[in-house]
Amino acid sequence: MVEMLVVMVIAVILVALLLPALWRLQAGAQSAKCQSLLRQIGVALTTYSADHEGALPKVYDSKTQLFWFHQLMGGATGSDGAYLNWRQVLICPGSKGRASMFTPPRVVGYGMLDAYLWYPTTHRSQEEPRLMLKIRKLAEWPLIMDANYPAVYSLDNPVEGAATDSRFDARHNHCANILMADGHIEQAAYGDKQWNQGNLNKNIQ
Repeated sequence: MVEMLVVMVIAVILVALLLPALWRLQAGAQSAKCQSLLRQIGVALTTYSADHEGALPKVYDSKTQLFWFHQLMGGATGSDGAYLNWRQVLICPGSKGRASMFTPPRVVGYGMLDAYLWYPTTHRSQEEPRLMLKIRKLAEWPLIMDANYPAVYSLDNPVEGAATDSRFDARHNHCANILMADGHIEQAAYGDKQWNQGNLNKNIQ
């Protein structure tokens, strides 16, 4: 009996030691899969931009009530065909949400930045007809990020308690994966203000 109790205690200790490592491995795998999905979205955006003289899909069109991913999937009026044809690309494996069964989906795990641009007059970046051609350093411009809302209007103060349309979602070991305009992935924690409106506007020519 004593020997059995000792074995059970050792087993419990081993499980307690192994579980955190297993959780870290799972989190790492989810983050890697998320980054792969973001790169696929990046390819779709690059192709879209090339087909539209440097323009990107509207982050949100108030007239049609459709988001950027509808345009990429060919679900928006006047779209030029599907740049993404698999809705699961839009769902981060670390997100609690799942793509709805509607085509195109309305529930996604990523948000697209729609920042304020100040010149020549204040306007949203989605209204800039050739945005990709006006960004000085593509590697410093966030496009798509882990988010709980499809549109992200500001990263001035992306703390955890901020509105879902004003922050990323740091769901991968307290960090968010962010697709930059040059196609590489950055990671950021809550409170990272490097992409505030001032810095973004300095990056526009």
